[in-house]
Amino acid sequence: MNTNNIITSYPAELSKKQLYLLTMNNQTLKMADCDGQILDIQAWAVYTDSDFTSGEEKEILSILTKEGDVLATISETFKRDFLKMAAVFGEELEKIEVVTGKTKNGRTYVTCKYAE
Repeated sequence: MNTNNIITSYPAELSKKQLYLLTMNNQTLKMADCDGQILDIQAWAVYTDSDFTSGEEKEILSILTKEGDVLATISETFKRDFLKMAAVFGEELEKIEVVTGKTKNGRTYVTCKYAE
């Protein structure tokens, strides 16, 4: 992973450990599997990476919690809602809740909401 692949992050200057955990950690959890969890945010990053099998470039949002867990998603809905909150709260965005739901077509989606 090259830091040039980072699109945006918090903090803006990630430590080496944060960069590794957010972008190269093989113990990353799927955001969609964490419905109802409150994430206490230490750091986050939006970055691009190549899909291992297809080679296709994917934009990934990865969150490092204060407990040391890393969760990631390629969900456009989650990324859109998270980045809107990050724009409003900035450094004050400390906690979010992972939420899943069903579309009218019956497909499951994942998003997030502000948590205190």
